[in-house]
Amino acid sequence: MNTIIFLTRNYTLNPVIIWFLRGVQRIFLLFHIAVPLIVFELPLIKKRFEFNRLALIIGSLFPDIIDKSMLFLNLGSGRGISHTILFTILCFIIIHVVTKRKKLISLPFLIGMVIHLLLDLPEVPLFFPFIPYDFLMIDDPLSHWLYKLFNDPLVYFTEIGGILILLSILVRNKLFSAKKIWNYLNRNMDLIIFQDK
Repeated sequence: MNTIIFLTRNYTLNPVIIWFLRGVQRIFLLFHIAVPLIVFELPLIKKRFEFNRLALIIGSLFPDIIDKSMLFLNLGSGRGISHTILFTILCFIIIHVVTKRKKLISLPFLIGMVIHLLLDLPEVPLFFPFIPYDFLMIDDPLSHWLYKLFNDPLVYFTEIGGILILLSILVRNKLFSAKKIWNYLNRNMDLIIFQDK
């Protein structure tokens, strides 16, 4: 089975750091959701900024939604598209225009994407297509990811960390029903609707 390896053409990092960062690159769903949410749970940020958490979550998952969809459709690695600064800026502009310049949606979406890229560093092609990167394919993405999830300690520890962060957010905000969770995620939507009128 081929594995996906992503390298810049001039790799100069210490091998131990490279090993660690390759593991971080394999972070899965829950950690990508939990980290942006916990950042916005910090009291200083939570009190100062109004934002939509659902847009934040969608933004934090969007690079992998594109990347993994392309892999499953055998279209090649989507990292060269979805994990770039150019793609992030274009998505922000499109979301900003489509939502009629509503920063309560477009900014959290952008912040979610940026946090996602930061979590995937250094193995993301940030400057593609302006700087060449090497991409290798995974023959069977699903079995590869399942294998990593259950056999790579860094992957399952980050997922367990993601679960613990999400549980702490649920308990801290007393989100014990689907309705409360939905309201938490869509907080400030009333401000967005009000701005339209």
